[in-house]
Amino acid sequence: MLEHNALKLLLVFLLAVVQYANTGSHDYAWDDAIVVTENTRVQKGLSDVPELFENIKTRETQNRYGYRPISLLSFATDVELFGLNSKAAHKTNILLYGILCMLILYFLNTFFPTEGWRNFFIAILFVVHPLHTEVVANIKSRDEILAMFFGILGLVFFFKAYTRKNVFFYLFSGMAFILSFLSKESGITFCGIAVLIPWYYSEGGFKKIKWRAMVPALLFLALLLVIRVFVYSDSFFQSTDWELVTKGLFHQDGFVGNPLVDYGWLDKLAMAFYLIIFYLYKFFWSYPLIHDYSYNQLEVFTWVNWQVWGAVFMCLVLFGFGLKGLVQRKSYGFGIAFFLVTSSIYLHVIQPAPDIFGERFLFVPSLGICIVLITLYNLPIKQHWVNLTIVLLLVPASIYTYERNKVWRNNETLLKTDLAHLDNCARANYNVALMIHAEYYESAEDGKAVLRPEILKAYERTVAITDRLLNAEVDLSAAYMEFGMPDKAYPMFVGLAERYPNLSTPFVQLGKYYISQKQFDKAIPNFEKALEN
Repeated sequence: MLEHNALKLLLVFLLAVVQYANTGSHDYAWDDAIVVTENTRVQKGLSDVPELFENIKTRETQNRYGYRPISLLSFATDVELFGLNSKAAHKTNILLYGILCMLILYFLNTFFPTEGWRNFFIAILFVVHPLHTEVVANIKSRDEILAMFFGILGLVFFFKAYTRKNVFFYLFSGMAFILSFLSKESGITFCGIAVLIPWYYSEGGFKKIKWRAMVPALLFLALLLVIRVFVYSDSFFQSTDWELVTKGLFHQDGFVGNPLVDYGWLDKLAMAFYLIIFYLYKFFWSYPLIHDYSYNQLEVFTWVNWQVWGAVFMCLVLFGFGLKGLVQRKSYGFGIAFFLVTSSIYLHVIQPAPDIFGERFLFVPSLGICIVLITLYNLPIKQHWVNLTIVLLLVPASIYTYERNKVWRNNETLLKTDLAHLDNCARANYNVALMIHAEYYESAEDGKAVLRPEILKAYERTVAITDRLLNAEVDLSAAYMEFGMPDKAYPMFVGLAERYPNLSTPFVQLGKYYISQKQFDKAIPNFEKALEN
């Protein structure tokens, strides 16, 4: 038995490594700038570890990251061992993912010991699912892998503590939950799963739950909330947030990433119901995968939309089945609860996340859906037919994952591949404009002539989608000046100065415009206003 389990664990690890082996030669891409290529703290390696545990929030790219010191420590270790080597960092991601997938199989065998090969097939489904490409193929999303690894480890320790009545396992569990939370804030949801363990595994059933067995999980939850409060307290938090918020800049950027920042609590609740069903839909129909779901890629629905009411009905059915499954101690009940609890932090009801949706949001919750699929084996169908069905699903999933991995090679492959599906996405079009504009400066004169209209088209498309992306408007107006169209630039500069009277950038641009027109008497007051701001 032990030999069979060891073989299954090894097979899961090897499959995970092989599945993502083609990411091992990739460059840095997308959000890797936040944690590596533009992060001076990480680039120091391990020379100043305490600095990695500081909580700093500013407009700088490197400081637009949550409080995730364990993840930063992991990236800094990469630099310490391998330098700024994207290939080594990608290989580390692959290795960690393989180890995580082994732990997931161990977790399934621990929580559902009678399922045997069923757990193996469910673990394989998790390994090859296309939704996970963003997490493994994007170095930055290692925080998801680490948070899930420590979170699952915490659940295993908590289960052993509960079943064996061993206080030391509770201590190990608490330490694992803290490490998960310090890897990524979403790790707090694992405490919610721990609360369910005494409920689901009570020997006397639902009616004989030992409620005090939930106390350790609730204490861990409280401890993580205390840590959260402390790291954002005045004595610890370092920020220029308030200054930027009062000038409106963060709110503008926040809207583009997640339009729900403009909505009230009730409308956020409506969208939360819709998102739950959307998450299920993306799990079962992942095509097409894209790297950016920001404004206006994913539509916001409120109570006036029929989609919300349809989602409410389906959620009530889902909640009902989940509750019934928990009471009857069925695997599908635990799986539904796992999905709902771990996805709750990405429903934006309490606090909007920086993005309205990302495929990484489903990395942990997808395991809950995989657990639900164990129920297929309990249907009045011969087991070999169920196995065959799952295998037939695994093959196209694995192929799509392998192909999707290639898209994450670098920013250019990512943007150019996904743009066909991102025509309405402001941030994606802006990033394309920036990419082409950078390419423009490295091109010969004949090449520049070809790129100019492409640059303007991408900027103009961005501004047509939203007027809430300040940098895009500034860059478009500056491009007009650069390409000899000051008559188009001037009204944009004036409009920006009127809309953002407390920012310096519009007045700098106006000053530069007047200098280009040799109207120095008009340029000086604008530069003075910029300095004042």
